[in-house]
Formats: sequence, structure tokens, C-alpha cells
Amino acid sequence: MARTPLLRSLEKLASEHHTARARGLTPAALREARRAVREKEARRGISLDRRRFLGATAAGALTLVLPRALRAADPPTIAIVGAGIAGLTCALALRDRGFAATVYEASGRIGGRMFSNTTSWDAGQVSEWCGELIDSNHRTLFALAARFGLTMDSLEGETPSGLENTYFFDGRYYPAADAERDFAQVYPALLSDLRAAGETTTYDHATPAGRALDQMSVFDWIASRVPGGHASPLGKLLDVAYVIEWGADTRDQSALNLVYLLGRQPDPDHFSMFGESDEAHHLKGGNQQIPLAIAKALGPDVIQRGHRLLRLRESPAGRHILTFERGPGGIDVVADWVVLALPFAVLRTLDLRDAGFDARKRLAIEELGRAHNGKLHLQFSRRYWREEGPWPGRSDGSTYADTGYQNTWEVSRAQAGEPGLLVLYTGGAVTDAMSTRTPFATVKDAGVLADARAGLGWLEKVLPGGTTSWNGRATQSMPHLNPLYEASYSYYRVGQRVLFGGHEAARQGGVLFCGEHTSLDFQGHMEGAASQGARAAEELARLLLGA
Repeated sequence: MARTPLLRSLEKLASEHHTARARGLTPAALREARRAVREKEARRGISLDRRRFLGATAAGALTLVLPRALRAADPPTIAIVGAGIAGLTCALALRDRGFAATVYEASGRIGGRMFSNTTSWDAGQVSEWCGELIDSNHRTLFALAARFGLTMDSLEGETPSGLENTYFFDGRYYPAADAERDFAQVYPALLSDLRAAGETTTYDHATPAGRALDQMSVFDWIASRVPGGHASPLGKLLDVAYVIEWGADTRDQSALNLVYLLGRQPDPDHFSMFGESDEAHHLKGGNQQIPLAIAKALGPDVIQRGHRLLRLRESPAGRHILTFERGPGGIDVVADWVVLALPFAVLRTLDLRDAGFDARKRLAIEELGRAHNGKLHLQFSRRYWREEGPWPGRSDGSTYADTGYQNTWEVSRAQAGEPGLLVLYTGGAVTDAMSTRTPFATVKDAGVLADARAGLGWLEKVLPGGTTSWNGRATQSMPHLNPLYEASYSYYRVGQRVLFGGHEAARQGGVLFCGEHTSLDFQGHMEGAASQGARAAEELARLLLGA
């Protein structure tokens, strides 16, 4: 699922064409039918998403509370490296099965790239330095939130009706209706590529078309499938969409990044006229509350902070020796089992020569794409974009442009107060050209101030009025500049799916792996990290019980 509002809009558009075609309707007729059904359901007091969620929970599909195992007389030593959401979820799921693990974290903070900013804004508003948006099919995150009594806000449900995205390319607005018309011409080619590629493309499972598309870049796909290619407004829009979505130039990305994300849609019957199931959510008060709640549940002795992994090697006896930097010195930890909940972007900087990994795993660690994204947050005295202006209709704050920035969305949805927060979200070369050289900084940093002033100038061409409405508050986050992350998240470069795709999660002897980079379904998402942490715990528990 998409990280950004733009990709969710494009996914929704593709889904509408898919479902409308299956039902013999036009997209406009399908939307009208869905609207009528939603109004009927609202009158009956029914929330379909809530009903589905509760049903799945009752069936046990979302619970992380697993049966407790019989404790061995001599319990195994389990070391989990990384106290982000992947490592913490793994530790929690293992504990639920009766297995104790120690979590080693390099920094003094819990949560990794779930990192909330609760102190920078007027009216007590909250932003996220890294992962922000949660979709309704992110079941692991919903289950964790429910387990710890945390509230999910529905962002789209809070947004007033009648607001729309704003596109601006080549010095003029590109109305959403024109984008839908243009997309209708591209959809048949997209659907054809999706069907030919097959359900998935990995190193051990690929169709001829899947292999060919993996060897093609997103840039070349747009040039060959979109009428007018990159000179067309839709071509420019798609290029921006995938640069920000994966944090890299489209020339560097596998075309399957686009085909699978935009083209793959649920069975038409799944929607059953009830509207889309991928609404955006955010945890009220900040997403970091989930890892903090897990850490509290695990107890104070489970997480060892200030332990930065330097080396992993296999001992002659088949155990694993982890060398950590701790303060001015170092320490060796010997473990029977190791779970590496660190990004491959970080693992590639470690000494793994004697870890016993196979060649394909080493290649994935070294070469998997490392996204560069920036989040420049600006707070305004009011949410002026929702008002009438020179832009088409009234904007929802989601803009896409080529004026110097790439994308914005409103962060202050479902938050109280008169001020409004926009994030200027960038990827690839645009991010790299920013003045900020600190991973996480406020407007007190000269680079952030320079970026804020530049961003306001770029935004002024699309949503004029921002410069006079800005209240002087700003932050910039560049996760790839943090040596503990080295990337915003992972992505597949050209040819990488057939080279090692699917092997990222493969166990190497007594070493298991988890994180967003090991997820084929939710790569780059918080859900990918959390669900893979649970998967690694289940895999390890089966091994231990089998032993």
C-alpha cells in the first residue's frame, strides 16, 4: 500500500477502473453507487471497516497473543538487535510464547523510525519525523494499538467533503478530472503488465514478463506506456509519485515498483460497493506510542540501550558472537539465536565476514536500494488551503508540483486547533539538494531555515498565501543522514527482484531477519516492520519447539 496521499489517490483510481470494468459501469457511475451505499450504511449506524476489523480480531487473525510454550530447563539465549518496531514486536511475540529475549539498541531512544514530534508546534499538534500514515489493512499495527488501548484517528474521515488534490506542472494547474481521463488511457497497459508479471516476482519465482519488467526502469515504463511520456502532465505526475514514494530517481527503480503498487487491486467483490478499504490513519498523539507501550510491557531489563553492533561471527561451536560498542569500550555477547532487526543499509556497514551468510544474502545486504526522503514540516496560522483560491476548487493540502518541491499533504488532519501543518515530502535528488545536513532538526538550524524559506517560495506558486500565513515554525527530517538508519526505507532497484527479491527474510543458520526490508507486501512501511517482527518470532518459536 502507498505511503503518500498521491499514491493512494492513484491506487484508488486504478481500483475504480478495475472494479467498474468488472461490473460493466463507468468509474463515475461506480462512485455514485458506492456513495449511495455508504449513506445507507451510515443511516443504519454501521461502519464496515470497524465490522471487518472486529470480525478479524474475533477470528484471531490480528492477535499477537500466542499460546505459551513449555519452558525448557535450559532456555536458549536469544539476542534481538534493534529496538525499532520490528525488533520490539519480535520480542513481544516471543515473550507471549514463553521465550525470553534481550533487545540491544544502539541509541538511547526506543522506536527507531517510529519517531513522533510532540514539542515543536502551536496548539499541541503532533508530527512524525519518519513513518506517519497507517492504512486500514495494516493489521499488525491495529492489533498492537488495540492491545495497548491506543486510538487510531481516521484522517480521511475527518477531512471536510469537497476538498481535492492539487496538481501543478509546467506553470499551470492540472485538474484532477483531466488526470482521471488521462489515466483511463494508461490503465489497459498497466493491467496487461500486471497480469503478465504474475502474482509476485522474486529470485526463485518469476514469469518472463516479470523478469523483463524488473529489468525495465519506472522511467522507461512511463515513457513507453503513458501517451506523451514524460512530456505529458500524467507522465510528470507519475514520475513525481514514484520518486517520492520510493525515495529515488525513477531511472534507478524497477518498473515492478509501479506495476505492483498501482496495478494490483483486490478482487472486485472485496469492495462490494462499500468504498475503498485503504483509508489513511494515524495514531492519536503520535505513532511512537506503540513501540513505547511494547517496551513498557517487556520491562526495564529487556532492552539494553547504548549497544551498537559492530561485528557478528559464528563460533566453532555453532553459537553466535556479537561484538557491541558500548560507551568508550566494547563487549562480546554470545547467543544461541540472533534476530537482526536492523536495516540492510546499516548491516552493510558492519563486519559480517564470518557470520556464515550465503552469497545471495550478502548481495542483498550490500545492494538493496536505500531511499533518500525529506520531510519539511511548516506550520501555518490557519489551514488556508481549504479556502477558495486560484487553485481548482478547495485543496485538501495534498499537492504535487514541479516548482522545486514535489509533494505536500496536511499533517494536522484530525488534530485540534486553528493552525495547520503541511509537510513538503521529497525524494531522491530533490532531497539530496536540501540545505539541512542534520537528520532531525528544527528551524533553529540554519539549514532548516533555508529549506523552509525555499519551500515557501516553491509552494507559493501552487498555494499562494503560505508565506504570509507561516507562523515561523518548521522542522526537517532526513533519516538517511542518521548512521543508525542510513535510509528512509528500502526499495528495489532495476533488476533486483529477480536477483535476490524474497531472500531478504531467509534465515541463515541461527540468524533470523526482520524489518520493512524483509516484507514483500509492505516494504517501506511500519506495518512491514511490525508484521515481519511477528513473523520472525513465529519462525523462531517453531524452531525452538521443534528442537
